[in-house]
Amino acid sequence: MNYRLPGIAYFSLLVPVLLGILVVVLVITLRWFSYKERMAIIKQGLPLEDKRTKEEKRKLFSAIGLTVALIGLAFSIGLATLGLGPWLLYGLIPLFAGLAMILASLIMRPSKPKKEKQTKGEQVEAVEMGETASTELKTWEEAEEE
Repeated sequence: MNYRLPGIAYFSLLVPVLLGILVVVLVITLRWFSYKERMAIIKQGLPLEDKRTKEEKRKLFSAIGLTVALIGLAFSIGLATLGLGPWLLYGLIPLFAGLAMILASLIMRPSKPKKEKQTKGEQVEAVEMGETASTELKTWEEAEEE
């Protein structure tokens, strides 16, 4: 028996491998340029600035998580047309990895400062003094100006 693959079959097996290698080379190259840039800044004696604040990093992390989750969802829907099977893992794994990234960014978000609650006595005093009415009047005036 002769089990030789045609030339196109070898090509179709090599394309994903070559694309993976190109992605790895791109990432390494970008990191190398970033490293060289930082070293040049240090040699000049300039202070290193953190390019992103924590809030920007958290937003970026949740955006990446959303992208990964949606790509996983698209793969899951596309592979579901083949029926149930282990191939669905190629879509479900990125889907849940993206959801985990979104959940982690929401958990790491700083809590909002709590407002002080007024007691009933303070609320009655505020109403008697007309503070509530003046606040509402200012709100209506601002809404009319817009």
